[in-house]
Amino acid sequence: VCFRFCRFEMHLGILGSILQWERVFCPSEPLYQTYRASVITKEIRRQTVSPSSTTGNGGLRSSPVPSPGQSTLWQDLQKVRDSGVLEQLSPELCKYQESMFEVVTSETSYLRSLRVLTDHFMDNRELEKTLIIRDKKTLFSNVLRVREVSERFLKDLEERVFEELVFPDICDIIHYHAQHNFPAYIDYVRNQIFQEKIFTKLMKDNVQFAAVISRLQESPQCQRLPFMSFLLLPFQRITRIKMLIENILKRTKEGTNEEQTASKALASVSKIIDECNTQVGKMKQTEELIHISKTLEFDKLKAIPIISQSRYLEKKGELQEMSKGGTLFNSRLKFNSVYLFLFNDLLLITIKKSSERFVVVDHTHRSLVQVEAVADSGNSSSPLEHCFNLTMLENHQGREFERLLKAPSQSDMHRWMAAFPNPTNPDGNEDEVIYEDWGEN
Repeated sequence: VCFRFCRFEMHLGILGSILQWERVFCPSEPLYQTYRASVITKEIRRQTVSPSSTTGNGGLRSSPVPSPGQSTLWQDLQKVRDSGVLEQLSPELCKYQESMFEVVTSETSYLRSLRVLTDHFMDNRELEKTLIIRDKKTLFSNVLRVREVSERFLKDLEERVFEELVFPDICDIIHYHAQHNFPAYIDYVRNQIFQEKIFTKLMKDNVQFAAVISRLQESPQCQRLPFMSFLLLPFQRITRIKMLIENILKRTKEGTNEEQTASKALASVSKIIDECNTQVGKMKQTEELIHISKTLEFDKLKAIPIISQSRYLEKKGELQEMSKGGTLFNSRLKFNSVYLFLFNDLLLITIKKSSERFVVVDHTHRSLVQVEAVADSGNSSSPLEHCFNLTMLENHQGREFERLLKAPSQSDMHRWMAAFPNPTNPDGNEDEVIYEDWGEN
């Protein structure tokens, strides 16, 4: 109980400090979803220098105080305006200050939107009544942790800005948080595919949930922005931070400590984004494996597990297989449809039972498959056009098994053959054909 109270007390301390910052420095920051439009307006204001806005020393005087809904400029801060420091700084140094200050204002805007997500949506009692615990956990993921990370980050940024009017650097703060706190973004982004899926399902099947969400979206504090736009905020934010660092780095002097710190911050944030993308890819692969697994039937075969963290689908598609009644010497060959699922480590031969059901008739490890084109595969007048032999060196029964398969086109045949070793050309160095389109047409 003491631990929870201390944590709550610490949270209130951080929140109180941030609220003071917003009230004094950034009272007009918009919600993060509308922040980009505000940034464009800000950039126009920053680049528009009227005669009354310049000084004899080449510095910049502050522009008029921003109207509500516009993002705050560093030069618009009252303390900066009153200090006379703008008359002493070159335009380049002013732009450097603005590039750093944008990290602060955009984080303020982002946190404001996060609060709408947590306070207005997640903590809404009516909405909570429409959700079971599992669905709520999936829908909101670790957003409270993400919000806490943002609060701590903004607090440290705020303290740096409070220290002195012209702050030399903030990239050391970004670098620290990227190493110690930003990994929370990875956990959030990893679950994003399931967030979107459960939200779509709830909106379709849960009438009460859909009604409450629609009403909450119409609230003034939401600014009529869709609920989904709030769920997507964290990944948008972490990618935006990278862009902001790049802008800062562009304005730092070469060979300075500031340049070195900005480079470190950029590398650490880029690492977080790369891991986010990796995790998104893995979760999509897992989701695809789950879907495929549900469509498969092992009727007369012993079922094998399809879902694996290291497995992913590379290619799937329908081919024609020469039936047992047909022979190579028969001018009227008989072919039956088969559907292949090729994973990075596994090949499944199935028969399509319906649009969403497949009966597995054979399988083998991918490395135990060899392919070879039939002699007349390129002859348009031959019944063996687009045909190739697929040999399983060890099928599900542990036996060698050969299949004669026919592809819809010559290019399709080459795509399938390129996926397996060729017994006459195991290294695939001769007459290698590279195809950009690897998936099913």
